[in-house]
Amino acid sequence: MNESMTTREAYQRFISWQCRLRKLSVRELGGQPSAGMTAGVHSVKGGEEQSRMNFMIQHFHASTRTTEFQHIIRKSRDPSDWVKNGLRILSEWHYQDATQFETELTGLFNLDSTLAEALITAGGCRLKIAEDSIAHEFDFDVVALPPQHDHFQATYWHNHLFNSAMPGQVQVLQFTPRL
Repeated sequence: MNESMTTREAYQRFISWQCRLRKLSVRELGGQPSAGMTAGVHSVKGGEEQSRMNFMIQHFHASTRTTEFQHIIRKSRDPSDWVKNGLRILSEWHYQDATQFETELTGLFNLDSTLAEALITAGGCRLKIAEDSIAHEFDFDVVALPPQHDHFQATYWHNHLFNSAMPGQVQVLQFTPRL
């Protein structure tokens, strides 16, 4: 991180980079996450990587996107239609403006995930995200979201577009950066 850049400015640069990675993913990789769309999970105190996880960045208008994703899934029984239509929405306008994203990240976990349990118990973590020569790391507070929360719904339905075998019950954790 540039010495003169504040943590908040570095984080905004991170969100802009995430938008670029995600545009590339939906346009050229069929929505497959690249290395920079996964994070190494570490203790806030440092130490070795404990695990890796995929994460989502949250759009300010999460409920609008959620409604569109629900419609895509409910109107067709063919998961290939879900992916095709979801990629169309995501590649056309979803990641176009990095200023339209919240600071919080989310991650989807199975109900019996030991990683999710450890993160909730710790209440925080450090995420290290890197791809090629770009690397970012930030400390986060971690909480479990209730199913009715907009970010829970956005995370669930976004993931369901790409995973037709998604279980009905999952847990979604929210990662709030310590800026």
